Amino acid sequence: MKNHIVKIALTLTLCATPAFTGCEDFLTENPQSQYSVGTFYKTASDFEVAIAGVYAQQQDLFNNLGGTFRMSITRSDDTKVGAGYVDQNDKFLDDATGTYILDLWQKLFTVVYRANEILDKIDGVKFKDETLKKSIKGEALALRAWAYYTLGASFGGVPLLDKPYSTEETRYIKRSSQQETFDFAEKDYTTAITLLPESWEGQNLGRITKYAAEGGLARLYMFQSKFSSAVPLLKDIISSGKYKMATKYEDCFNDAFNNSSERLWEIQFTNGGLGEGNILCNSFLPEGYKGDLTPFSGTSAFLEVSEDMIEAYENGDLRKEQSVVTGITVGNNVRTGWYIRKWLHYTAVPVNNNDFAVNLPVIRYTDILLMYAECLNEAGYSASGEAFDLINKVRTRAGLTALTSTTTPSQIAFRNAIKQERRVEFAFEGLRWLDLVRWGDAQIVMDKFLARAENESGLYKMGSADRLLYAIPAQEIANYNDKAVMWQNPGY
Repeated sequence: MKNHIVKIALTLTLCATPAFTGCEDFLTENPQSQYSVGTFYKTASDFEVAIAGVYAQQQDLFNNLGGTFRMSITRSDDTKVGAGYVDQNDKFLDDATGTYILDLWQKLFTVVYRANEILDKIDGVKFKDETLKKSIKGEALALRAWAYYTLGASFGGVPLLDKPYSTEETRYIKRSSQQETFDFAEKDYTTAITLLPESWEGQNLGRITKYAAEGGLARLYMFQSKFSSAVPLLKDIISSGKYKMATKYEDCFNDAFNNSSERLWEIQFTNGGLGEGNILCNSFLPEGYKGDLTPFSGTSAFLEVSEDMIEAYENGDLRKEQSVVTGITVGNNVRTGWYIRKWLHYTAVPVNNNDFAVNLPVIRYTDILLMYAECLNEAGYSASGEAFDLINKVRTRAGLTALTSTTTPSQIAFRNAIKQERRVEFAFEGLRWLDLVRWGDAQIVMDKFLARAENESGLYKMGSADRLLYAIPAQEIANYNDKAVMWQNPGY
């Protein structure tokens, strides 16, 4: 898929044209332009370009100092408070006026709009390759499902748009409930799975497959504690034989292994000064950094890893040295704090600090294994069951001893072991916050974390379960000017 995204950036500049970017009114409803007035969506190649435009918007949501990937990291106990570019969401002081919260909302709805344009028009166009036509429909549905899952988990219920609407029509589409939003995403994923191929080849590597959509739907079910619904999806992925754990933990992130068997669904990047590089890799280190991890300085938007996160690593855990670093030189001083190095495993040499080819994960195969182990345990603890085999595969790669029924003697103990393993395995991958939310642990864990001395000893608190969701952006509420259609979340 990288080649498709680069093609857009270098030739049609689709992602910069008005037809494919959101305006600020009513859920970024798409205005008409030279591409949307009778001249686009006419050929199979138009739809190839259009679906790449949806992927490009998802890429932008990840590759952004205030995007969903970084905001999910800073919302959690992975990093200390004090992060830049996140509307103070690390301190739970974010509100409806936040720039990055508005950006998150608008870009997610731009994914929805771009997908809707494809789904609305594709059946009216003849394709020489009907399999490709089905696949593009599946991709649009899967990306729309991902957007609605993210919207529902981030904001609660949102307007559900199943086709392109005019500004006037959009004005009357009220917020749905969070459950209705998740049901909409579930339906999209379910249909996408029937349309998508099991794999892509050549320049199409990185496009969403049937198994990526199954992983997305399983994650949606896990968020709702629908463990039995997730099981057949996870089993299908595992039994497909198309995926396996990376041999070494760092291979999960090194660009030399982009789109390999550990990577179920990932955001695509490429280097070479084409404007399609990963800008986040370098951003996690402090401005003025000097060292071997990267030839470039860090940024003022760096994140400092929490001591709480460092304490979570068991002695001998190989993941620690691949994920974090201390004793780095900044200017002429050596820092004693800990910083994120997980995204600085690379072989493709970047031409500048925004040009890394390191893909960012949406779903890794290791996540599939740990989700499946969690589901098995929730169905019933077994002292010699498959759940132990799965979690121990992950621990073995990390250089840790296997869990047994002696060390982990009950369903609760195994549940806690899963929580521990997910924290260290997926540190700084944007999963921790929503894991805490779905387990019902967020308020207790975050208030305890914020009370630590490293976080100014309780100056900040999550305080209320209302903070499980972000505020609806004030600009969107003002655009509607009708609280019966668009209203604010409690607590904001």
